[in-house]
Amino acid sequence: MPEATQRFFDHRPESVKAARDFTTRTLRAWGLDDNGDIRLVVSELATNALAHGSDRDHGFLVRLEPDDSGIRLEVHDSRNPREPRPHPTTPNTTDETGRGLVIVDALAARWGIAPRRPFGKIVWSHFPTLPATTLRSVKKVWTC
Repeated sequence: MPEATQRFFDHRPESVKAARDFTTRTLRAWGLDDNGDIRLVVSELATNALAHGSDRDHGFLVRLEPDDSGIRLEVHDSRNPREPRPHPTTPNTTDETGRGLVIVDALAARWGIAPRRPFGKIVWSHFPTLPATTLRSVKKVWTC
């Protein structure tokens, strides 16, 4: 089984795409396929880390860890632990923001928030996965 890997990203809007690309490359290097769920969740969590979880002097860290049942995705930020913890909300249909954690909740098998030492928080999510070759075989069956 591959070892966990992580990468730090600067506090810049371009870092969201860089985090998504890092995730895609890592999954492919591990021989895993993603139907887009993990990439979408890393985009949402990276965006939240930039908007709500860190100041301009601190970026965020993305960590990917395979286990026997799938992939654990973590996004670490420097959020002040005294601030309220994030939670999914129900935005109005006209709201332009506020759906990130709703998306995470819908796509991840499990997710949660943990404190980060010495400061900050970790938003983690877990995704069951299959090897890319298995997924390609399943896709072929469905396209017949």
